[in-house]
Amino acid sequence: MKVSLLSSPTADKINVKTKRFLRIISALERSGIDGNFHFFNTRQQLIHILQVEQPDLVFCVDYYTRGDANEPVNIHQILEDLNVPYIGSSPNALELVLSKSELKKKWLHNHVSTPSYFVVREADSQYRKAGILDKAINYPYILKPDREGNSRGLDANSIVFNRTALESKLKELLVTYEEVLIEKYLGTYPDIREYTVAMIGNSGNWLLMPARVILKKKKKFRMITTRDKDDHLSRAITVIDDELKKKLIVESERAIEVASVRDYSRCDMIFADGELYAIEVNGQPMIPDKWFDECARGLKLDTDQCINAIFLSGLMRNMREGKVNIQVPEGLRDSLPPRIYTQLTAA
Repeated sequence: MKVSLLSSPTADKINVKTKRFLRIISALERSGIDGNFHFFNTRQQLIHILQVEQPDLVFCVDYYTRGDANEPVNIHQILEDLNVPYIGSSPNALELVLSKSELKKKWLHNHVSTPSYFVVREADSQYRKAGILDKAINYPYILKPDREGNSRGLDANSIVFNRTALESKLKELLVTYEEVLIEKYLGTYPDIREYTVAMIGNSGNWLLMPARVILKKKKKFRMITTRDKDDHLSRAITVIDDELKKKLIVESERAIEVASVRDYSRCDMIFADGELYAIEVNGQPMIPDKWFDECARGLKLDTDQCINAIFLSGLMRNMREGKVNIQVPEGLRDSLPPRIYTQLTAA
């Protein structure tokens, strides 16, 4: 079995992604899977790589590359159009989870609890912006770029307690981002706790693995930024309380089902004021990753097993869809605990 790992990175991310890809290839090789990786900048470069490599399965970690007219194009849509089997969610699901507001709208329609919110766009007129901000009657709020992940765009001034601070932070964000999500901030509740639930598999046979996210250094107002993640100022701890674990699994399953993600993902949740809220779904979480690894540790999966479980999940889905016609490598089967293998391969 041959797998191609693909990315369309910016120049400053090449070294980081090279390191991650080599780690994934090492895990796959132990299961008898032949892995390679390639970087590309355009749709045509991607097509050329696929023609040369002819992989059985593709794993791409980015959302977009550049099209023939230098426009952004969804990489997974290219793979769909070429009928290339790949690991991960559909183009539509990835577009949905990339927009926090669209996902929240769908959650609310399907009765999944999520904090109240509204959106301001750079293209809105000043009159319309002012009218939208009149909705802010229940401070505090937290301002986030609507279409960014990994806590990008968050800093100490992202939490606002009055109209002046709201307008100032919004103006700053709209210089860089086209859409800003203004969401009810829950961090002032004394019972605030944050969780992340890693998912491997697909509806009916997925693994849901919750962990609590904590900050190593206490802040006046709880918020995890990109710096907290990159500088390891936060950590995840596997949830061991059975009752809490069950509740997190039930609520995250509903949120993930509505998001329609598949193969692997991670759902962030917050418990506050006695209620559990879905915050967002990362449709393409980094692997290997300390948070994802800690979630998987709850099922006694190490990093290599976690990676192989994701690839097994994607392989099985593509086999069920008739997109690949190969046998599961024996090494992949033998690398996983029997109960995990059985669950991920169940019809």
